[in-house]
Amino acid sequence: MNEMRPPMPMNDYHRSMPTSAYDMDPRDPRVMNSSFDSCRMGMEGPDYFGAMGMGPAMGLMGGPFTNRPHSRGPYPPGFDQEMMTMGGYQIDVDERVRRNNLFVQLVNGQISYAAKYGQMQPKMCTDGRFPPDFRTARTVEEVKVMDPTALDRILRAYGLPTDLRSLRLTSRDSVSTKTAHHAKLCTLFDFLGAMQISERERMKRGAIMPY
Repeated sequence: MNEMRPPMPMNDYHRSMPTSAYDMDPRDPRVMNSSFDSCRMGMEGPDYFGAMGMGPAMGLMGGPFTNRPHSRGPYPPGFDQEMMTMGGYQIDVDERVRRNNLFVQLVNGQISYAAKYGQMQPKMCTDGRFPPDFRTARTVEEVKVMDPTALDRILRAYGLPTDLRSLRLTSRDSVSTKTAHHAKLCTLFDFLGAMQISERERMKRGAIMPY
C-alpha cells in the first residue's frame, strides 16, 4: 500500500525537489510560475518567429511574442526580396490595367453612334499609363477629327496595327488618305470597346466587319 505523504508546506522555499511528479502540489504558486515561464520561454525563444517568417511585417505587432527584437527579416534565407517587390509591383500594375480597361470597355460600349459628343474614355497601356495624346476623355467627334499623326502615336502606344485591316483592306489596295485614316479610327474604336461606333462607320463605308 502506498504510504500517505503529508501535504507540503506552502512557505518552505528552501525545500528539496520532490522525488515524484505526484509530490508537486498544483496549488503551489511556484509550480504555476515555473510552468508558465517554461512555456513562455519556449515561444519566445531566439528568432522563433523570425525563422518561421512571422516577424512584425507579418502582422504580429503586439503580445508577448514581439517584445524581443528580431535580427532577420520576414523572408527565409536565400529569398530575393527585391525580386519579390518588383514582381509584386508588376502584378499590381497588370491588375490595375486589367480592371481599368475592363471598365472603360463597358463604358465605351454604351456610347451610341449618334452621340457625337459622347465622352470616349481612354484605356491604359501595358505599363499603367495613358498615351500622351489620349490622357483624358475626348468626345467622339474629337476622336474622328484627330490629327493623323496623333492617331498613329496612340495606336502604337496601344500596340495596335496602323494598317487597313480593320476594313479588310491591304496595302496593295488603292485607297485614299481619308479611307486609310478611317480604317485606323475603326481599329481604335474596336480596341476601346466602342463597337456601336465602329460598326456604324463600317456600314457607312459599305465594308463588312473583319472579325
